[in-house]
Amino acid sequence: MKKIYLILVMCFVSSVLFAREMGDFVKNIKLSPLVVHFPEIQKEVLENGTEIQFLSNPEFPIVYADFHIYHGRKNLGKRPVEIVRLLEDSWEFSGSKTYPKDSFLQEFEKLGAGFSLAIDYDKTSIHLSYLKKDEERIFSLLKSFWEEPNLNSEVISTMRGRITDEIKRRNDNPTQLGGRKAKEALYKNTIYGSTSQISSLEQIREEDLLSLQKEILSEKKKILLLTGDANLQTWKSYLSRWKNYESSGQKTSEEITSELLAENIKNSKQKNILVEKEVAQSFVYMTGVIPKHNDPDFYAIQVLNYIIGGGGFNSYYMREIRNNRGLAYSAGSSADFQADYGTINFFAMTKTESVPEVLSLMKELIEPKLIDSLKEEELTRAKVAINNQFVFLFEDSRKTLTNELRFRDHKMPKDYLLKFRENIDKVSLEDLRRVGKKYFSSSDMLVVIVGPKSLQSQLGGSFRLVQPEEILP
Repeated sequence: MKKIYLILVMCFVSSVLFAREMGDFVKNIKLSPLVVHFPEIQKEVLENGTEIQFLSNPEFPIVYADFHIYHGRKNLGKRPVEIVRLLEDSWEFSGSKTYPKDSFLQEFEKLGAGFSLAIDYDKTSIHLSYLKKDEERIFSLLKSFWEEPNLNSEVISTMRGRITDEIKRRNDNPTQLGGRKAKEALYKNTIYGSTSQISSLEQIREEDLLSLQKEILSEKKKILLLTGDANLQTWKSYLSRWKNYESSGQKTSEEITSELLAENIKNSKQKNILVEKEVAQSFVYMTGVIPKHNDPDFYAIQVLNYIIGGGGFNSYYMREIRNNRGLAYSAGSSADFQADYGTINFFAMTKTESVPEVLSLMKELIEPKLIDSLKEEELTRAKVAINNQFVFLFEDSRKTLTNELRFRDHKMPKDYLLKFRENIDKVSLEDLRRVGKKYFSSSDMLVVIVGPKSLQSQLGGSFRLVQPEEILP
């Protein structure tokens, strides 16, 4: 028995000494600074105005091509918003006149290639991936899709039915429901904030779809992102022979700014909204306005967001709400920066009876009292984490090109990437206090909660009760 006891003691002491030695060892390691070599992106503009951004990566015989046409949802004008999704699905699955309906996508599947079309807020995008040996065949299929656009009435009817079913089921997920209602309130009276309705979807005619399709095809601003084992000269030759559509007239464009969103919150008749839904877990969501991507406060907001809720298990939200108090299944925050505006979002999933306490704590954790108490060590950890994540912007050549285009669309400085880590390192505790007071005030935010009607009395009567499909005033 004494021998066993002695062995246990020796094991315990040795493990403590070993842990201490390991800690000292790691502490004294001198790590060299992370060096990032930015890839050289080749850029050319063809005579027809199409721009090509090319990044060679011949590691595998695969080519990736993403064709961006700068005509999207924001250019709808007075058209119903439902037309975007209906055209997106109908166009892709209608194929071309030579390869109608399923036969078009089947040709890609035979080659093991990928093809998809998406109509986003800013632009319409065609995404391709294929083996280099099949390039001539891919060019032939793509030419057919571009020069022989097709919209099949049977496909349109099928897609209309699918979208209708999706609309009927869109309130099933409480997080998606809460995000949608917050979006409706924050982006009020904009195309971006408009929610699809079945009645409007049913009114869209085939000629309406053809008109929008023609507008997209005639858009002059087009950018091709080309990478993988691609041949730039071959693509230049191909695109120079591509059919050019005549302009369909002056296009309208919606503009969303941080000032517009802040005004929407200020003029909102009710900043606190309870969306009635019987759920096992209630969803709590707060959203506010931050500046656009190229604003000088971008770096400080990124760091503060990481500390408060964006850093996962390292953040105050996860530590205080989930780990220490066990009040939420998940909690966090995100900062979304766009070309002309930005939003900051805080969220948590919790038991219904915990909602009032969780909401109170979510607000408390972004108050000046906490932000003013942040320590230099917390700031340093956040900056190191953000700078370490920076390298993943370049983890593959396709992602590199996509990010490069996004930064240019957002009018970021030419040396943005070069000085990113330097600018993050410059963020001080005083910067965090300043942006915290300016952008992280819960009194300037919309609050949306998805949960049962009984929550209204628990929340003190300050919340307006709405139904999932109710149009907000």
